Amino acid sequence: MPSRIFAGVLVTLVAASLIAARASDAQAASPAPMSHMAMPSASSTPVPKPDAAEAAFIADVTKVLQERYATTGAAKAAGYFQMTRLEDDGTAIWFNGKWDDDVSKYDPNFLWYDKNGKLVGLDYQYRVSTNPKPPGPEVYPVMASRWSTIDAHMHFAYTLPNGTVKRRGAALLPDETGDPTAAQLRAAKLLPANATLLWAHYHPKSWDLGFWLVPNPNGAFADLNPLVKP
Repeated sequence: MPSRIFAGVLVTLVAASLIAARASDAQAASPAPMSHMAMPSASSTPVPKPDAAEAAFIADVTKVLQERYATTGAAKAAGYFQMTRLEDDGTAIWFNGKWDDDVSKYDPNFLWYDKNGKLVGLDYQYRVSTNPKPPGPEVYPVMASRWSTIDAHMHFAYTLPNGTVKRRGAALLPDETGDPTAAQLRAAKLLPANATLLWAHYHPKSWDLGFWLVPNPNGAFADLNPLVKP
């Protein structure tokens, strides 16, 4: 299934293309338009339901993670922070800053929360640069086709003078290979002049496995869940 993280970036970029035509540099609060990036069509069409092994794996992970990270408060206490705003699919992504060997079945690096701060899903992500292939079924007992790749991009958050926090995603800056600075973001017209950068994160190209941790009539691996509303 496509990652909510990268889908959120694309939503932001499309929105920015509409804003940029009428906003001044100082007012711009979204990434600059990226005309070469197409917006994928969202669909709630059911995908193949989990087979027996996948269903058992999801049930096991769901039980453990709903006990550990049922709320955003529990996630924050465990070192996760909110990376994205609440998107149209009803989820906001929380990230713990970990990759590769620090990711495992009960320690995903990305968690999805709904508008009420309740855990609804997850992503396991591994950097392609250090993992030529995604983990095999001996680690995550799912069909190989469940894995997808996410292109490198970035996320950042800032505060405005009135205290409002804005979370944004964007395509990489030219030659970017690490977390961008406030100066770089301002030069690219991604950070308003009156804003204070809270954090910025370079998201490398990665393997992604995501699924819902709450019931979904479309199946655990479906893009959208009609029971999770924005």
